[in-house]
Amino acid sequence: MKILVPGATGLIGRALVPALLLNGYHVTVISRNPEKAKKIFPTAVTALSWQQLDALLPDMFIAVINLAGENIADARWTKKRKANLMHSRVDTTRQLVQWLLTANKGKPHLYNASAIGIYPAALSSDANTFTEETVLPGKATSFAAELVREWEAATLPAVARHISVTLLRFAVVLKRHEGILKKLEWPFALGLGNILGKGEQVFSWIHINDLINVILFLLKKPEIVGPVNLCAPYCVTQKIFAQVLASMLHRPLFMIMPEWLIKILFGQMGEELLLSGQAVCPARLEKQGFNFVYPTIQAALKEEFE
Repeated sequence: MKILVPGATGLIGRALVPALLLNGYHVTVISRNPEKAKKIFPTAVTALSWQQLDALLPDMFIAVINLAGENIADARWTKKRKANLMHSRVDTTRQLVQWLLTANKGKPHLYNASAIGIYPAALSSDANTFTEETVLPGKATSFAAELVREWEAATLPAVARHISVTLLRFAVVLKRHEGILKKLEWPFALGLGNILGKGEQVFSWIHINDLINVILFLLKKPEIVGPVNLCAPYCVTQKIFAQVLASMLHRPLFMIMPEWLIKILFGQMGEELLLSGQAVCPARLEKQGFNFVYPTIQAALKEEFE
Protein backbone atom coordinates (compact mmCIF):
# COMPACT_ATOMS: atom_id res chain seq x y z
CA MET A 1 0.00 0.00 0.00
CA LYS A 2 1.92 2.98 -1.32
CA ILE A 3 1.11 6.58 -0.42
CA LEU A 4 2.56 9.78 -1.88
CA VAL A 5 2.89 12.74 0.52
CA PRO A 6 3.84 16.08 -1.09
CA GLY A 7 4.79 18.77 1.42
CA ALA A 8 5.70 16.23 4.09
CA THR A 9 8.33 18.29 5.93
CA GLY A 10 5.84 20.60 7.66
CA LEU A 11 4.21 20.24 11.08
CA ILE A 12 1.56 17.77 9.93
CA GLY A 13 3.76 15.75 7.60
CA ARG A 14 6.45 15.17 10.22
CA ALA A 15 3.84 13.57 12.46
CA LEU A 16 1.89 11.83 9.70
CA VAL A 17 4.68 9.99 7.87
CA PRO A 18 5.85 7.95 10.92
CA ALA A 19 2.21 7.07 11.65
CA LEU A 20 1.71 5.86 8.07
CA LEU A 21 4.81 3.68 8.34
CA LEU A 22 3.60 2.20 11.63
CA ASN A 23 0.31 1.34 9.96
CA GLY A 24 1.99 -0.62 7.18
CA TYR A 25 1.98 1.95 4.38
CA HIS A 26 4.96 2.55 2.08
CA VAL A 27 5.62 6.28 1.83
CA THR A 28 7.14 8.47 -0.87
CA VAL A 29 7.48 12.16 -0.04
CA ILE A 30 7.75 15.07 -2.47
CA SER A 31 9.60 18.13 -1.23
CA ARG A 32 11.17 21.32 -2.56
CA ASN A 33 14.19 20.18 -0.54
CA PRO A 34 14.48 16.38 -0.77
CA GLU A 35 17.82 16.42 1.07
CA LYS A 36 16.09 18.01 4.05
CA ALA A 37 13.33 15.41 3.80
CA LYS A 38 15.88 12.59 3.80
CA LYS A 39 17.34 13.92 7.05
CA ILE A 40 13.91 14.18 8.69
CA PHE A 41 12.55 10.79 7.71
CA PRO A 42 13.98 7.28 8.08
CA THR A 43 15.50 5.33 5.22
CA ALA A 44 12.16 3.52 4.80
CA VAL A 45 10.84 6.70 3.13
CA THR A 46 11.64 7.65 -0.47
CA ALA A 47 12.24 11.41 -0.82
CA LEU A 48 11.99 13.08 -4.23
CA SER A 49 11.80 16.61 -5.64
CA TRP A 50 8.80 18.13 -7.45
CA GLN A 51 10.83 17.90 -10.65
CA GLN A 52 10.90 14.12 -10.23
CA LEU A 53 7.11 13.80 -9.87
CA ASP A 54 6.52 13.03 -13.54
CA ALA A 55 8.87 10.05 -13.31
CA LEU A 56 6.37 8.37 -11.00
CA LEU A 57 3.25 6.55 -12.19
CA PRO A 58 0.09 7.59 -10.33
CA ASP A 59 -1.14 3.99 -10.57
CA MET A 60 1.60 2.97 -8.13
CA PHE A 61 -0.23 4.67 -5.24
CA ILE A 62 -3.49 4.04 -3.45
CA ALA A 63 -3.58 7.59 -2.12
CA VAL A 64 -1.94 11.01 -2.35
CA ILE A 65 -2.00 13.19 0.76
CA ASN A 66 -1.09 16.67 -0.42
CA LEU A 67 0.16 18.89 2.42
CA ALA A 68 2.12 21.37 0.30
CA GLY A 69 1.80 25.03 1.25
CA GLU A 70 3.73 27.75 3.08
CA ASN A 71 2.67 28.61 6.64
CA ILE A 72 0.00 31.29 6.37
CA ALA A 73 0.95 32.89 9.70
CA ASP A 74 4.74 33.06 9.28
CA ALA A 75 4.94 36.67 8.12
CA ARG A 76 2.92 39.83 7.48
CA TRP A 77 0.81 39.61 4.34
CA THR A 78 2.55 41.83 1.83
CA LYS A 79 1.52 41.64 -1.81
CA LYS A 80 4.49 39.37 -2.47
CA ARG A 81 3.69 37.20 0.55
CA LYS A 82 0.10 36.71 -0.61
CA ALA A 83 1.32 35.67 -4.05
CA ASN A 84 3.71 33.14 -2.48
CA LEU A 85 0.95 31.72 -0.30
CA MET A 86 -1.31 31.33 -3.31
CA HIS A 87 1.44 29.78 -5.45
CA SER A 88 2.56 27.31 -2.78
CA ARG A 89 -0.98 25.95 -2.49
CA VAL A 90 -2.83 26.47 -5.74
CA ASP A 91 -0.08 25.94 -8.31
CA THR A 92 1.33 22.86 -6.59
CA THR A 93 -2.16 21.35 -6.34
CA ARG A 94 -2.74 22.02 -10.04
CA GLN A 95 0.57 20.34 -10.88
CA LEU A 96 -0.37 17.37 -8.77
CA VAL A 97 -3.83 17.08 -10.33
CA GLN A 98 -2.42 17.20 -13.86
CA TRP A 99 -0.09 14.35 -12.88
CA LEU A 100 -3.02 12.38 -11.44
CA LEU A 101 -4.92 12.75 -14.71
CA THR A 102 -2.25 10.67 -16.42
CA ALA A 103 -3.25 7.58 -14.43
CA ASN A 104 -4.09 4.60 -16.61
CA LYS A 105 -6.39 2.60 -14.37
CA GLY A 106 -5.77 2.57 -10.62
CA LYS A 107 -6.46 6.22 -9.92
CA PRO A 108 -5.20 7.10 -6.41
CA HIS A 109 -7.49 8.87 -3.96
CA LEU A 110 -6.46 12.51 -3.45
CA TYR A 111 -6.56 13.85 0.10
CA ASN A 112 -5.86 17.54 -0.37
CA ALA A 113 -5.04 19.94 2.44
CA SER A 114 -7.44 22.83 2.89
CA ALA A 115 -8.47 25.05 5.81
CA ILE A 116 -11.45 26.24 7.79
CA GLY A 117 -10.55 29.75 6.62
CA ILE A 118 -12.92 29.07 3.73
CA TYR A 119 -15.83 29.82 6.07
CA PRO A 120 -16.91 33.40 6.83
CA ALA A 121 -14.94 34.99 9.66
CA ALA A 122 -16.61 35.87 12.94
CA LEU A 123 -15.61 38.58 15.38
CA SER A 124 -17.37 37.10 18.41
CA SER A 125 -18.40 33.80 19.97
CA ASP A 126 -22.04 34.57 19.11
CA ALA A 127 -21.37 33.57 15.51
CA ASN A 128 -23.05 30.65 13.80
CA THR A 129 -21.28 27.29 13.79
CA PHE A 130 -20.28 26.04 10.35
CA THR A 131 -20.42 22.45 9.11
CA GLU A 132 -19.39 20.91 5.81
CA GLU A 133 -22.98 21.45 4.63
CA THR A 134 -22.82 25.21 5.17
CA VAL A 135 -23.61 27.14 1.98
CA LEU A 136 -20.72 29.50 1.39
CA PRO A 137 -21.24 33.12 0.31
CA GLY A 138 -21.12 33.73 -3.42
CA LYS A 139 -17.88 35.70 -3.03
CA ALA A 140 -14.99 35.30 -0.63
CA THR A 141 -15.10 37.89 2.16
CA SER A 142 -11.41 37.72 3.12
CA PHE A 143 -8.02 36.86 1.67
CA ALA A 144 -7.95 33.63 3.72
CA ALA A 145 -11.29 32.57 2.24
CA GLU A 146 -10.19 33.50 -1.29
CA LEU A 147 -6.98 31.52 -0.83
CA VAL A 148 -8.77 28.37 0.31
CA ARG A 149 -11.42 28.64 -2.41
CA GLU A 150 -8.74 28.78 -5.10
CA TRP A 151 -6.92 25.92 -3.38
CA GLU A 152 -9.98 23.68 -3.38
CA ALA A 153 -10.98 24.72 -6.91
CA ALA A 154 -7.61 23.43 -8.14
CA THR A 155 -8.83 19.88 -7.41
CA LEU A 156 -11.95 20.16 -9.60
CA PRO A 157 -10.37 18.72 -12.77
CA ALA A 158 -9.66 15.55 -10.78
CA VAL A 159 -13.26 15.38 -9.56
CA ALA A 160 -14.47 15.87 -13.13
CA ARG A 161 -12.44 12.82 -14.16
CA HIS A 162 -13.98 10.75 -11.36
CA ILE A 163 -10.90 10.73 -9.17
CA SER A 164 -11.91 10.58 -5.51
CA VAL A 165 -11.01 13.82 -3.72
CA THR A 166 -11.29 14.50 0.01
CA LEU A 167 -10.68 18.07 1.15
CA LEU A 168 -9.00 18.22 4.57
CA ARG A 169 -10.15 21.51 6.09
CA PHE A 170 -7.66 21.96 8.94
CA ALA A 171 -8.25 24.06 12.01
CA VAL A 172 -5.30 25.40 14.05
CA VAL A 173 -3.09 22.43 14.93
CA LEU A 174 -1.85 22.13 18.52
CA LYS A 175 1.52 20.51 19.16
CA ARG A 176 4.15 21.67 21.64
CA HIS A 177 7.29 23.21 20.07
CA GLU A 178 5.43 23.45 16.74
CA GLY A 179 3.14 25.94 15.05
CA ILE A 180 1.16 28.31 17.23
CA LEU A 181 2.30 26.73 20.52
CA LYS A 182 5.94 27.24 19.55
CA LYS A 183 5.25 30.96 19.16
CA LEU A 184 3.22 31.26 22.36
CA GLU A 185 5.02 29.04 24.85
CA TRP A 186 7.95 31.37 25.52
CA PRO A 187 5.97 34.59 26.21
CA PHE A 188 3.30 32.71 28.19
CA ALA A 189 5.98 30.94 30.24
CA LEU A 190 7.36 34.37 31.18
CA GLY A 191 3.92 35.60 32.22
CA LEU A 192 3.69 37.75 29.09
CA GLY A 193 0.75 36.00 27.47
CA ASN A 194 -1.91 38.19 25.89
CA ILE A 195 -5.63 38.34 25.38
CA LEU A 196 -5.99 39.63 21.83
CA GLY A 197 -8.40 42.51 21.55
CA LYS A 198 -11.64 41.65 23.32
CA GLY A 199 -10.73 37.96 23.29
CA GLU A 200 -14.22 36.98 22.12
CA GLN A 201 -13.12 35.87 18.66
CA VAL A 202 -13.62 32.16 17.99
CA PHE A 203 -10.68 29.78 18.12
CA SER A 204 -11.21 26.44 16.35
CA TRP A 205 -8.41 23.94 16.84
CA ILE A 206 -7.37 20.26 16.80
CA HIS A 207 -4.71 18.31 18.68
CA ILE A 208 -2.03 16.85 16.41
CA ASN A 209 -2.72 13.27 17.57
CA ASP A 210 -6.41 13.55 16.73
CA LEU A 211 -5.56 15.06 13.35
CA ILE A 212 -3.27 12.17 12.45
CA ASN A 213 -5.89 9.67 13.62
CA VAL A 214 -8.49 11.42 11.44
CA ILE A 215 -6.32 11.00 8.34
CA LEU A 216 -5.72 7.32 9.14
CA PHE A 217 -9.48 6.96 9.70
CA LEU A 218 -10.26 8.56 6.32
CA LEU A 219 -7.77 6.30 4.53
CA LYS A 220 -9.83 3.34 5.72
CA LYS A 221 -13.04 5.00 4.52
CA PRO A 222 -12.33 6.04 0.91
CA GLU A 223 -16.05 6.52 0.33
CA ILE A 224 -15.81 9.79 2.29
CA VAL A 225 -15.16 12.44 -0.34
CA GLY A 226 -15.62 16.19 -0.45
CA PRO A 227 -14.92 18.56 2.45
CA VAL A 228 -14.18 17.26 5.96
CA ASN A 229 -13.66 19.63 8.89
CA LEU A 230 -10.59 18.55 10.87
CA CYS A 231 -11.29 20.34 14.12
CA ALA A 232 -12.14 19.43 17.70
CA PRO A 233 -15.85 19.30 18.55
CA TYR A 234 -15.59 22.17 21.06
CA CYS A 235 -14.18 25.47 19.84
CA VAL A 236 -13.43 28.19 22.37
CA THR A 237 -12.82 31.93 22.46
CA GLN A 238 -9.28 33.28 22.19
CA LYS A 239 -9.58 34.49 25.79
CA ILE A 240 -10.42 31.00 27.09
CA PHE A 241 -7.60 29.47 25.05
CA ALA A 242 -5.14 31.99 26.52
CA GLN A 243 -6.45 31.41 30.06
CA VAL A 244 -6.09 27.63 29.78
CA LEU A 245 -2.59 27.90 28.28
CA ALA A 246 -1.46 30.27 31.05
CA SER A 247 -2.94 27.93 33.66
CA MET A 248 -1.10 24.92 32.22
CA LEU A 249 2.15 26.87 32.43
CA HIS A 250 1.27 28.07 35.97
CA ARG A 251 1.56 31.69 34.95
CA PRO A 252 -0.76 34.69 35.32
CA LEU A 253 -2.66 36.21 32.42
CA PHE A 254 -3.36 39.89 32.76
CA MET A 255 -2.06 41.52 29.59
CA ILE A 256 -4.33 42.65 26.77
CA MET A 257 -3.04 43.51 23.30
CA PRO A 258 -5.43 46.13 21.91
CA GLU A 259 -6.92 45.73 18.47
CA TRP A 260 -5.26 48.88 17.14
CA LEU A 261 -1.81 47.57 18.04
CA ILE A 262 -2.48 44.18 16.40
CA LYS A 263 -3.55 45.95 13.21
CA ILE A 264 -0.40 48.09 13.21
CA LEU A 265 1.94 45.16 13.90
CA PHE A 266 0.35 42.49 11.71
CA GLY A 267 -1.88 44.32 9.23
CA GLN A 268 -4.46 42.28 7.35
CA MET A 269 -3.03 39.03 8.70
CA GLY A 270 -3.69 40.22 12.24
CA GLU A 271 -7.25 41.23 11.43
CA GLU A 272 -8.10 37.92 9.76
CA LEU A 273 -6.13 35.43 11.87
CA LEU A 274 -5.87 37.07 15.29
CA LEU A 275 -8.95 39.24 15.67
CA SER A 276 -11.48 36.93 14.03
CA GLY A 277 -12.03 33.22 13.56
CA GLN A 278 -14.50 30.57 12.45
CA ALA A 279 -16.78 28.53 14.72
CA VAL A 280 -16.55 25.13 13.06
CA CYS A 281 -17.67 21.64 14.07
CA PRO A 282 -16.57 18.24 12.67
CA ALA A 283 -20.07 17.16 11.65
CA ARG A 284 -19.05 14.54 9.08
CA LEU A 285 -16.48 12.92 11.37
CA GLU A 286 -18.97 12.73 14.23
CA LYS A 287 -21.57 11.22 11.91
CA GLN A 288 -19.03 8.57 10.86
CA GLY A 289 -18.36 7.72 14.51
CA PHE A 290 -14.85 9.14 14.86
CA ASN A 291 -13.87 9.47 18.52
CA PHE A 292 -11.70 12.39 19.56
CA VAL A 293 -9.12 11.66 22.25
CA TYR A 294 -8.80 15.40 22.94
CA PRO A 295 -12.24 16.95 22.47
CA THR A 296 -11.64 19.91 24.82
CA ILE A 297 -8.93 22.56 24.91
CA GLN A 298 -8.13 21.55 28.50
CA ALA A 299 -7.45 17.95 27.46
CA ALA A 300 -5.33 19.00 24.47
CA LEU A 301 -3.10 21.44 26.35
CA LYS A 302 -2.79 19.12 29.34
CA GLU A 303 -1.40 16.44 27.01
CA GLU A 304 1.21 18.90 25.74
CA PHE A 305 2.25 20.68 28.93
CA GLU A 306 1.75 18.27 31.85
